[in-house]
Order: sequence, then C-alpha cells, then structure tokens
Amino acid sequence: MCAAAIITTSAAWADPRGPRKVGELEPISLGTPHPHGIGHGANARTWTVRHAGATYIRLHFSRFELAPGDSLELSSADGTETHTYTGKGPDGTGEFWAAIVGGDAAKLRLDSKNGTGFGFEVDSYGRGTEPLAGVLEPGEEEPQSPESICGINDERDVECYAGTPEYDAAKTVALEYIGCCSACTAVKVSDSGQFLTNNHCASTQSGVQSIELRFYYQRPGCNSGTAVINGTTRGATLLKTDAILDYTLFSTTTSSSSVPCAPLENRRPGIGEQIYIPGHPAAGPKRLSIDSDLDAGGKCTVSSNACTGNAAGSDVCYSCDTEGGSSGSPVFSAVTDKVVALHHFGGCSNSGARMDLIYPQISSLLGSCSASGGGTAVCNNGVREAGESCDGINLGGQTCVSLGFGGGTLTCTASCTLNTSACTAACRSRGATCSANSQCCSGQCNGKPGRQTCR
Repeated sequence: MCAAAIITTSAAWADPRGPRKVGELEPISLGTPHPHGIGHGANARTWTVRHAGATYIRLHFSRFELAPGDSLELSSADGTETHTYTGKGPDGTGEFWAAIVGGDAAKLRLDSKNGTGFGFEVDSYGRGTEPLAGVLEPGEEEPQSPESICGINDERDVECYAGTPEYDAAKTVALEYIGCCSACTAVKVSDSGQFLTNNHCASTQSGVQSIELRFYYQRPGCNSGTAVINGTTRGATLLKTDAILDYTLFSTTTSSSSVPCAPLENRRPGIGEQIYIPGHPAAGPKRLSIDSDLDAGGKCTVSSNACTGNAAGSDVCYSCDTEGGSSGSPVFSAVTDKVVALHHFGGCSNSGARMDLIYPQISSLLGSCSASGGGTAVCNNGVREAGESCDGINLGGQTCVSLGFGGGTLTCTASCTLNTSACTAACRSRGATCSANSQCCSGQCNGKPGRQTCR
C-alpha cells in the first residue's frame, strides 16, 4: 500500500511576535484494517507518504494501538533516520505527532506477530517548506529578517565564539518544533530535562506533547558548513504556563544529559548591563546575538529593565538582533552568565519577559541545575529525574502495554516507582499454551488437557 500527495505551492514567513512557520499541514487518510492483522518479517506491511519538494515529513497519528509484541517503524527514505512505536505510542494516549524525518518521504513498516490490536490511522502530516540542513559557504551571510534585526545584522554562528563563556551558555538551547509547522527555541533549565519556552509557542498539554527538541543544530564552522543535529527528545508534561509573562515550563520524555542546563537569575538586570542571546532564529542553525551596532561599545545592552511587554513593566528591552523562531531564547547577563529574561517580542526594541517575575512562579517546580549535569532527584515534583521510574503523571512514556501487559492503567507511586496493579494481563496469541479461554486473544483455548493451545 502506498499513500502519496503532490502539492505544488509552499510559503513561509518570519513573525517577530510568534513562532516561525516552517511547514504546511496536509490532510491524508492512511491506516490499517481494524484489527490490524498479522504480517511479520518478509510479510510486514509498508506504506510511503511522499510530498514532492518537502524538506521534512511529520505524520500525525489520530489513533494508534498495536497489540503486544507488534511495532511500527518510521524511517526517512534513505533509512538514516528511524523511530519505532509500540502500544499506544510514545505518550500512551493513542494520539501523537510522530518524529520528524528529513526529506520528501516518510516510510512506515508494520511488523505484527500478534495482530489483534486496532492498528493505526494517520489523518494529516506536516510537510516542511524550509531546509532542515542550513548550508553556507565561507563568507556568506544568513538571509536577514528585517522586522527584528535592529540596524546591521550582528548575529553570528555559535562557532564564531568557540572557547568563550557565551559559546558554553549557548549549549543550553535547542531548536523546538511544535506540531506540524511551527518552530521556536527552548532552553534547558534543570538537570532532569525541564525546558522553558514561550507560552505563545506551546500553551497546552497537547501542544507540549507535540514538541520535538533538536540538540546542537549548528554549523561546524563560523558561518560555514552544513548544520547537523546531535540528539532529540519530545515534550512530556506541561508543568506551568502563563500568557502574560509568556512562558511555558515543561518536562521531556527521554534523556537530555548531553545538554547542560542554564541557571536562572531571580534578579532584574541593570540598565546598560551587557547581555547576549543564543537561539535558533528563522528555525535555522544555532546563532549568538552578542554584538550590536546600535549600542555604545558595540555590545548588546539592556536599554530598559521595566518596559512594556504583555503588561506594563513586564519586560527587559534591548537592541540584540532576533528573528521569528528566536521566541523562547534565553537572555543571558554577560556579567553573571545567568538567564535574566526569556525573549519573546521583536520590533526594535526587542524584548524578553523578566526572569525575576517568572522565577517566583516556577521555582517550586524546578529540579536542580548543576554544572556537571547531575543533581538530586526530587520525588513528586512532576519531573522524572535520575533514579526515578516516574514522577506524578510523568511515566516516562511507559504504559501497561509497553511493559508487556494487555492493557489497563499505569500509575506512579508516592515513592516515584511504577504501579502496575491496575494493568491487565496480555492475551496469548495463536499457538500459545493455555488452560482457559480467557487467556487467549481469540477467546478459544482448545486441545487435550495439558496440551491446550490458543486457536
């Protein structure tokens, strides 16, 4: 079976006050029979979703439920990117945005030995309209988005500042894809994998679960070379969000130990204090905004430490260059190398919500942030940290089905261990030994006593 779509138009734009649009949503009707049936090894079923000219494909599963032991592999056309899904998917809900695969095609392969599950349905997909791999020749400049570039474009690739404190601080940020078609920046703020982004990027639990974070997406040279990524994770649980201060704090599903966390500073920076901003402007490779031709001394500084954002006095203002896609970038003090604001508005002046206003709202939820990337786990703070199997509703992507049960409800104990008491036993497939009809997926246990098998 093959699903294909051909659309010839595409568009993308930079919005200085919102996420960067990087793709278009396309409807599609693709799925298995229900139940999905058996097809294993050479008989595994495959599908291809292709969209000519797309820079990436991201599938949306409106329903996903595979039987125990069965799996669906998603891969890019060249096979260099692969992701495997089981049970009810990575969130355990049966509905999710799959991982992004680069190129104009996504391949699906269903390997089913059991075949008694519902199967899956795909109702739409995102097709990328902007490149996933930024390429610049030596001396070539990134195209400019004038709405938030204040004066001359002073942004530079992070590698231009290798070996500096600003370069090290930039390691804390990640490129953030939301749903099918939008991109922002997020910053890691605890060793346990909590991230901050803007409320206008993701403000709901479903929005957080649609997030894919891409780490170290940057060019190998100073404004030269092909950008690559080094690791990804997904959004897990929305921990706190606020529209006025325009922030969302969320946890993630898998380890981000390769990414250090950024210390937050519960302090309003002074007027004239030097600052810098790492991020992913235009959803491109990581860049640093340090220099400013509009500031005395040629460096970015705070022009106002109580300017109007979504409320009077809520923001820090500056002339640091930013673009659509920079939303959610941390604003670091060059004095302390700590985050003093969360960038969210462009327009020259550009501005970020004050961290001294955000921090009191989230401090009780934050895990520790250490230079070594370790830290002490805090049970029952909603964040699954090192040494914890779960924490609150954060089950680390596990479900009863992923643990080998047939179904039921998986929960977390007060000591942050998984509780399987409400999980139900998995049914047995055809040919398995049995002693009662209830043990078999078919409901039929036949044969002589001691030699009974499921039919």
